[in-house]
Amino acid sequence: MKIIKFDDPAVFSQLEDQAIDGVLDYSDFPPEEYKYFSRLAKLGYMNRHKGWSAELCQAKQSELLDTYSEEKAKANEHYALCRQLDDSRIQAEQYVTAMYKAKTKDQILENALKAIELLKREPGLKQRINKKMKKMEE
Repeated sequence: MKIIKFDDPAVFSQLEDQAIDGVLDYSDFPPEEYKYFSRLAKLGYMNRHKGWSAELCQAKQSELLDTYSEEKAKANEHYALCRQLDDSRIQAEQYVTAMYKAKTKDQILENALKAIELLKREPGLKQRINKKMKKMEE
């Protein structure tokens, strides 16, 4: 699969022209790009075969680009969140491994709390539980 630099304005512009001309194969594009270029190809078709004016098509293209930008931003935000969750899961697995290697109950508890804190994405959980346990010991 060929890697396309969608963030390069020159490449993106060239892809837009190809889509409008109806010669772009966007079947392997990521979802947001696929939708944008598919819609753009339809817009080019409407211009060529249905007689839509160039002004109307440019206005529609601007709307499509705005929609694409919003969808791309949401997708990037979703990807970043998934990446954070995955990183937390990986770190939590390291604490679970440390639990198995621990020599004392306190080490096991400490690692378990750290793992739970990461999995629940609840900063400070370990500290709150430790404070509660100290109060219980008094």
